[in-house]
Amino acid sequence: MPTVDPARVGLLIDYIDGDGGYDENVLPSLQLVVDDYVARGLLDRPVEFVVRAVQGLPNGSFAAVRDAFYELIAEDVLVIFGPWVSENGVALRRYVEDLATVPIITMAASESMLGEWVFGLPAGSMEEEPLIMATVAALDGHRRVGIAYEDSLIGAEYLRTARVGCSAAGLHITTEVAIPQVQSDKRDAMASLATAQPDAILHVGFGLGIPGINDALTELGWMPPRYTTTAFEFAATNKWWRQHLAGWIGLDQYDERNQTGQAFLDQFEARHGRRPDYFFPVYCYDVGRLMMSALAGARPLCGPGVKEALEKIKMMPAATGAPGTRLRFGKYIRHGWMGSEFLVARRVLEDGSRSVLHATIEGLIDPALQATNRRG
Repeated sequence: MPTVDPARVGLLIDYIDGDGGYDENVLPSLQLVVDDYVARGLLDRPVEFVVRAVQGLPNGSFAAVRDAFYELIAEDVLVIFGPWVSENGVALRRYVEDLATVPIITMAASESMLGEWVFGLPAGSMEEEPLIMATVAALDGHRRVGIAYEDSLIGAEYLRTARVGCSAAGLHITTEVAIPQVQSDKRDAMASLATAQPDAILHVGFGLGIPGINDALTELGWMPPRYTTTAFEFAATNKWWRQHLAGWIGLDQYDERNQTGQAFLDQFEARHGRRPDYFFPVYCYDVGRLMMSALAGARPLCGPGVKEALEKIKMMPAATGAPGTRLRFGKYIRHGWMGSEFLVARRVLEDGSRSVLHATIEGLIDPALQATNRRG
């Protein structure tokens, strides 16, 4: 009997840690989706993941991301998950569109990279996150805020929409200060914010500018409430980040009330003996189902066929976000989330030990209604 070539799926990972690695749960989460689709007879061939992990912007270079994209194309992949960082996605867009060979699904937040071949399932978006963040700050009773924005492409886009979000939420911006996009001394910047004595600080940017803010505020003897966008998701990665985000409220994609997400985590725990209850595994589960559904529905099984199949996905229950969040694309729809609560606000406890649900754009969450969060 003749062998069947696998359908190849590319992973373009453009943010790696100091050891040159990336989240250990990415491939296991995606593989669970593949195994489920094969078991249900939805896929008629095996699936092979081809990984290119490079250090793109902000710590590395865009050239590495561009080269990784072309390497994946040379490997005959049918769809690509990545890049993850907006600065790389915006720069890569023209190469993807000019080639017009395979669709990519990005988690990057900038809408500037969306196009005919670029689908977005963003960890928020620069157009929406500041609106949600400002609304949550207003729900907490704040009226005067200072903004610390990272001096970068991402920070500039966020700053523009943060102004709109604050205005819509009835917040007065007392001061705006630029901070480096990397770890640095933040005392002068925080002192500038403190001069006007705002009720709270809003941070916008990729997130690498956050370390050092708590330390600077401690030195100043001024520790107002602190809010950020999906940069908050760094808190899920390790204890070091949780310490730097201790006491912060920020946007996240993990909601333990979402039963689609909990059912996936049950499967993951049954297979691997551990339960990664934070945003990225459930997010990868959503991306995996989008890609596998497109492979299953592609006619013919080629890049353009996969793109057209992605456009036909509607009302898929999401594991990410609050209960009721769904996934869909369309012929002129490139933003995949449906629902106002695809992002939730979480708060890192003051001791930095874990995060708990705090609010959504629809209102504050009663702590008595929260399930125990087992993220450590």
